[in-house]
Amino acid sequence: MTRIGAGGIALTGEDIRIAAGDGVELDLMLYRPAIAAAVLPAVILCPGGVGTGMFEIVEWLAGPLRDAGFVAVTMNWRSGLPDRDPDDVSAAIDWLSAQPGVDPSRIGVMGMSRGGNAALRATALDPRIRACATFGAVTDLLQQAVSVKDYAPGRYRMFLDWLGSPDEHADRYRAVSAITHAAKIGQPLLMVHGQHDMHSPPEQSLWMDEAVRRGGNADSRVEIVPMMCHYGDVIPNHFGFDRLRALILPFLIDRL
Repeated sequence: MTRIGAGGIALTGEDIRIAAGDGVELDLMLYRPAIAAAVLPAVILCPGGVGTGMFEIVEWLAGPLRDAGFVAVTMNWRSGLPDRDPDDVSAAIDWLSAQPGVDPSRIGVMGMSRGGNAALRATALDPRIRACATFGAVTDLLQQAVSVKDYAPGRYRMFLDWLGSPDEHADRYRAVSAITHAAKIGQPLLMVHGQHDMHSPPEQSLWMDEAVRRGGNADSRVEIVPMMCHYGDVIPNHFGFDRLRALILPFLIDRL
């Protein structure tokens, strides 16, 4: 049943609740194709932000994934903090793997911004993930926090409120940064980034790609989308979700 979410975005999935261990339950959104008796691949979608997530952020891909024959699940996080994000992704994999009509050997992840970082960390830590795609991923939170201190004090304050001072808590920043775990990623990887992303510059994906390749994974690539910014917005006045789908959907179809 379609309902209208934040910003007037129509949400076309089904609200579900799953157990995530430690007494935690996660509210997710499920997109299931109307195909009887089919065993299908699945994709877990990871939203960004410093809250617990918004389904609206990835509706532009969730519905088309369902239409392409995937079971898709959009995450909410147990916390506004990123420490347990990979555990939440693994809980979604546990749930999906037990569902009829889902092939547990064909599960992928896709994430945006913080969700891209979460998807990459989960891919490094959970071998059940077969392929990973990201858009605008923040892969090195320590570098990002330090780099914005002088020219973007508002964004630096966000990092202070979120993870503390990067000078005093550098180890925590590293622990929750995907680039720290890059050598553990052996799965196919696609990282898409907007050319004019000022929240998470495209170097965040380029550096991650270099680190993954140094770890021995040659099946990694970066696609830079001209004139695109962090939220899929394209200079001067529109969103480019069609361009993102044209890159991400074929990758997931091919690798899953």
